[in-house]
Amino acid sequence: MSQQYDLNLLRVLLTLLEERSVSKAADKLFLTQSAVSKQLAKLRQQLNDPLFIRHASGLSPTPRVRSLEPKLRQWLQSANEMIEAEGFEPALSQRNFRCCLNETCFATLLPRFFGKLMQQAPGLKLDTHRLEPGSMEGLQKGEFDLAIVARDNDERAPSHYQVKQLPPQIHSFELLRDDHVCLVRKDHPVLSQQWDLDCYMQQAHLNCECEVGDRWLLHSVLAEQGLHIENSTLTADFFAAALLCQSSDLVFTCTRSFAQQVAKTHQLELLPLPIYMAPFSYLLAWPQHLENDPAHSWLRELIIEHCHEAKP
Repeated sequence: MSQQYDLNLLRVLLTLLEERSVSKAADKLFLTQSAVSKQLAKLRQQLNDPLFIRHASGLSPTPRVRSLEPKLRQWLQSANEMIEAEGFEPALSQRNFRCCLNETCFATLLPRFFGKLMQQAPGLKLDTHRLEPGSMEGLQKGEFDLAIVARDNDERAPSHYQVKQLPPQIHSFELLRDDHVCLVRKDHPVLSQQWDLDCYMQQAHLNCECEVGDRWLLHSVLAEQGLHIENSTLTADFFAAALLCQSSDLVFTCTRSFAQQVAKTHQLELLPLPIYMAPFSYLLAWPQHLENDPAHSWLRELIIEHCHEAKP
C-alpha cells in the first residue's frame, strides 16, 4: 500500500522554500512559529529527509527539496486554478507571484504598474527579483511566474543578460522598445565640445557589473570600426553608476528610459550615443502552463495596460 501524504503540508513546504525562515513563513501563512515547526517536523518524517539545514542566515534547502520545487509550484498552480475557475476577483485574491526583471526595469517599468496593482489587488503579492543568467531556466521550471527581459534586435552581438529567442514553452508580449544614450554630469567638459564618436572614445567610461562575462553589443559595434574602449571603470549596478557619473567625469552608456528617469533625480545630462545600435525590446514573458490562469492573466493585462508602448 502506498504511503498517504498530508497535502496540506505542501503549501508550508513551498512557503519555507520561498522565505528560508520559519518565522517569516509563519507570518506569511498566518500561523505561529510553533505550528510551522511542527508541520516541518511532519514533512521531514513523511519525506524521510531533513529538508532544510539551519544556518545563521536562515534555512538552506537540501537537494531533495530543490528537486521538488518545480512540482510543488505546478501542484499549487493547479490548486489555484481549480479554486479560481468560477472567476477571479482581484480585490479578494491572496495569490503570490514571483517576477524577475532586468535591472533597469526596477526604475522604469515597475513603478508604472506596481501602485495600480496594490490598489486593485491589495492582498495579491508580487515578489520581484533581479534577472540573473539562470532566471529563464527558472521561469520554465516554475521558480518564477513571469519575467521582464530584454531582447536584442541587433544581429551583431547579444548581451549576457539579453535573449535572442525565447524557448517555445515561454510565451511573451513586447512591452516597448528602447535605445541607448550617454549620461554625464551637468557641468561635464564634453558639454562645451563637439560631441561625436572621436570625443566619445576619448572619455573615461563606466560599465556595470551585469555586463561582465560576455561582450556587450556596443563593444562589437565599436570593434567593427576598429575601436575599443580602453579606459573604463566597473561598478556594481545602474544606480551606483548614476551616482558616480554625478560626481566624476565618467561617461555612462545606458538605456534611454533609465537615463531619463535618473536625470530627474541626479545632476545629469543626456547625450546621444554617437554610433548606431538597433533599439532592443522589453518583453513580458511567462510559462505556457500559466497562459490560461485567471489571476495570472489579470496580472499580465495590468502590466501590459500600463507599460505597453506601441512601436513608432
